[in-house]
Amino acid sequence: MNLLPLLPVTPNFLTWRGHRLAHYQAGTGRPVLLIHSINAAASAFEMRGPFEHLGEGFAIHAIDLLGYGNSDRPARRYWAEDYISQIELALETIGEPTAVIASSLGAAYAVMAAARRPALVRELILSCPVGMGKLTAPPGLIANSAYNALRGAAGEALFERLTTMGSIRYFLRSEGYHNPSCLTSLTEEAFYAVCRHPGAYHAPICFLTRQLNCDIRSTFPRLTQPVLIIWGRYARTTPLRSADAFLAANPRAQLEVIDHAGLLVQDECPTDFSELCRNWLQARA
Repeated sequence: MNLLPLLPVTPNFLTWRGHRLAHYQAGTGRPVLLIHSINAAASAFEMRGPFEHLGEGFAIHAIDLLGYGNSDRPARRYWAEDYISQIELALETIGEPTAVIASSLGAAYAVMAAARRPALVRELILSCPVGMGKLTAPPGLIANSAYNALRGAAGEALFERLTTMGSIRYFLRSEGYHNPSCLTSLTEEAFYAVCRHPGAYHAPICFLTRQLNCDIRSTFPRLTQPVLIIWGRYARTTPLRSADAFLAANPRAQLEVIDHAGLLVQDECPTDFSELCRNWLQARA
């Protein structure tokens, strides 16, 4: 498989249950691990802003979760538990207390990993997270039936229709970004390229059929680590009002809002996002 140019370094690979996970690393200092969101075109590319901006003063790590980016994309059923385990593997590889920056559903997996491995997670920074009400329902009979119907050629055909360049552009302009002028053709092409690799549909089909949902309502309140939540004021898929549940559940959590940003706030406003992260982490050094 030819490597996609997702981040400005060549990945090495971790091994998770016989599969390769792309692992990117740059910089020196306190370790930070970046976890991307889950969508049809997800990859570590979403985290290129903090990867580049935090490289001075921090040892930055990022991974592509299985089924995405430059990681293997086996034909299998994917579960939330798989991704929690893969984050734990990355933390074990780093081998010391790490700040984790994670987006959307990836943030829910990071919360679970932090609860299980508190000695390896020093702080959490969650970007437009879910799991406190949205994307919590387990896959019932209907969702499992849908997965069985879509796991083969029918799912691949559906994925092809949902990930045309026009569809990717529409998602980024209407949901990912608040200000379309911040979106370049190079960004659109990179998201599109992620969808065109062999096996790219296997993990997203699991997302569509609830296999990857993650309920953190009983876990998030028990976290002992400090938590910073960053939200784009104009996020639509996961609106700002969703932050209320996180703040009510855990007094260690604090909220910062970035104006003029949507769902992919770390990508739309990478400088503002990264400075918030840097300042908050340095205050806890």
